[in-house]
Formats: sequence, structure tokens, C-alpha cells
Amino acid sequence: MSELNYERNFTRPEQYSDYDQIYLQPEIYEVSSLYEYPQIKNDFINLRANIVDLNTANIVKCIQGTEQDFFMLMKKAKEFLNASFRGNEAAKAMILELFNECVFGYYVLTPLLKAPDVSDIKVYKWNQISCKANGKRYMTNLSFASEDDYNRWFERILRIQRLSFSEENSLQHCTDRKGVDNFYLRIDIQLQHIVSTESHNIHIRKIPKRKYSWDYLINAGMLDADMIDYIKDRVASGYGFLISGRGGSGKSTLLNNMIDIIPYNESILVSQESDELYSEFHPQIQFEHTMEIRRPGGDIFFSLEDELRLGLLQDIDNFIIGEIKGGEALYCFTTAMSTGARFFGTIHSNNAAGSVRRLAQCARYISDYSMETLEEMLTATPFTLIHMSNFSIDEILEIDGWDAERLQLKYRKVYNKVKHLSV
Repeated sequence: MSELNYERNFTRPEQYSDYDQIYLQPEIYEVSSLYEYPQIKNDFINLRANIVDLNTANIVKCIQGTEQDFFMLMKKAKEFLNASFRGNEAAKAMILELFNECVFGYYVLTPLLKAPDVSDIKVYKWNQISCKANGKRYMTNLSFASEDDYNRWFERILRIQRLSFSEENSLQHCTDRKGVDNFYLRIDIQLQHIVSTESHNIHIRKIPKRKYSWDYLINAGMLDADMIDYIKDRVASGYGFLISGRGGSGKSTLLNNMIDIIPYNESILVSQESDELYSEFHPQIQFEHTMEIRRPGGDIFFSLEDELRLGLLQDIDNFIIGEIKGGEALYCFTTAMSTGARFFGTIHSNNAAGSVRRLAQCARYISDYSMETLEEMLTATPFTLIHMSNFSIDEILEIDGWDAERLQLKYRKVYNKVKHLSV
């Protein structure tokens, strides 16, 4: 028996016999789907085989064509059902709904898109679909009928979103603002050319078209009423904010709500890659996103850096960056020093203090400033750091000056969640 010199961190809960029972068994997110009913599913497959699979060219024409083309295809589907299907009208309506979702929508994934607590959907292969609900990851009980069924749908989605199927475009993303009633969808695509398992991957992030209310966020456990009062006080007092955490931790959701509490007599520039941040109320917001123009002589790309650089020439009081991960971070530091404007942004980090170090690392991609010089710049304006995980605020710090001897920022702790671990 080997003698290992370490202290055990993992404590097994009494109801489990070993580690494998806790962490190596996937939790399943159960959703109800029309595909669960064998007869409806069989009738739908028969309809799809005769209208979709046998008329690929017509489907392409319909997807890329006009609204009239859509109505013509749905008319053909309805005529086929009337001629071959002997069920009642309610069953016919269900089958036509499945047909519509299959050809023009999100097909098997539709129940997850309708679920209000699901924020992310990931398809690894035809029978391996996961989701994140309320900040927790699950496998789902959903599956496409076969690999061929999944690939056919995947190609239709690319056409609908005007994405390419070529190897040089193996990594792509877009935003679907119309396909689902209650959500905008940020869609990230990895074609099988670049995926080691040779299966197309798709990740869908759901952004509510109507922002969650502060009461909803309280009930969801993100924050409490005292935190909301604190945030409103600091926004009104001119503080900038950097919100950190892992992907899907709630950063953009919180920032989206904060946009609407920036005083209405202040101007705002929002720069982002995908259209996740929005406002229906603030009267002085300019929203911009990155853009790539493909041309035979060379592509043209308008980056976050380009938008922020131009923004410095305008009368902007607040700069907001949807997600900081590159050289655009430099303007978070220099803007505060040169103009007195403040910025809000999100960034990936393991804790609140670490987010500043990560921000400085990003800024150094396009500058020769030292890490210490960059960090000291943040003391020019009042500043708050918020760290989040699992759709909840874990930590709040304020920058409280510069320690000239240690060459590091000083922080004032505002809040730190006490985590009661069960393992």
C-alpha cells in the first residue's frame, strides 16, 4: 500500500458509497416532446421523408426564398397529410408543427428553447445533447432520430442563418433574433472538419428578449435587495464595474440590467461581438457589434478596438464592452485616465481580484505598459469588481487605492459569499 503525503479535501456524503456515484453519473434534464409519442413521430417521419428528404432542392429554395415559398411548402405538407393521414385534426396539427420545427426551426431542441430556466444548449452529436439550467449542467433526454437526421437538420440551420459549410469556415457564430419568440439566440458552430469526433457541434446561448426583472433575479438566487441597492448607489455615484466569472455564470444578465439604471442624462457606447446587451428604455445608447466583410482581395474586420477607438472621439460618458478577451482591454485603462469616462464590462476570471490581472494581461496584447502601470490606472476613477458563479454573486470588491511599496492595488471587501460545501 502506497503512503501518500496529502490531506483529503473530498468528504463523501453519507448517502453515497463512493466518488463515482456522485460525479460520474450524469444528471438528466427531462423535457416533454411531441417526439415521445410513437404514432405521431412515425407519421411525422413519413411526412418528412416525402416532402423534405425527396425534395432537397425545393427545401433549399424555400429556406433562401420568400414567405410565399414557405406557404407553398407548408401547403404541400398539409395536402400530403390530408391524402395519407387518417387521424384527427389535433394530431394533424401536431405533425405539421413538428414539420415546421424540423425544416425551418430548431427541431428536437425546441423544448429546451422554450424552457425558461435553460440558458445554454450544446449538441455534441446526434444522441448527445446537454444543457445548462439555473447555472447547473445536465444531459438531456432528447435525441435526433439518427446521425443522418441530425446532419440534414444541421445543414438547414446553416442555410437559414446564412453560414458556410466550407472547411475555411469551420468555426462560425451568428445571432438569431427572430427564430424563437422569447429569446435571442447566440449560435456558435464547429463543423466536423475541425471536431476530432467528426460530428458537427452547435452551442446555443439564450438571451431573453425581455430582461429578467430584479425580483426574478432575487428569486433565482443571483443577488438580494441589499445588493441591488448597493449597485444602484455605485452606478449613480459614477463607479465603473468589471463583472467576472466563467461562461454562463450570469455576467451578461447582470450587466444587461445595470445598463438600464445608468442615469438617462449620460451617453453610452455598447460594443460587443454578439447582440446580447440591449435596452428598451435608456434614451442615449449607441449599440455596435463586430463585423467581418469577406472580399476577394482580402477580408475587412471591424473589431471592438476599432469601435472603442472611434468612441473616444465622441461625447461618450460610459463605455460598455460585452465580453473582454483581447486588446480592447487597453481602452478600459486609458479611457479612465484620459477622459474620466467610466466603463462596464465582463471578463473570464476565477475571482474578483484576479479579474484585474486578467484585464491587464489582455491590454498588454497591444501595448508595452507594465502590469503595474495598467493596474494603477484603474485608481483614476472609482471602481467595483463583482465575481459570479452558477448565476449568483460570490464576491464584491472595490478598488481602494494603490500600494506604492508593494506595487499592487488595495481592495476593500464589500461582500464575500460563505460557501457551505456538501462534499
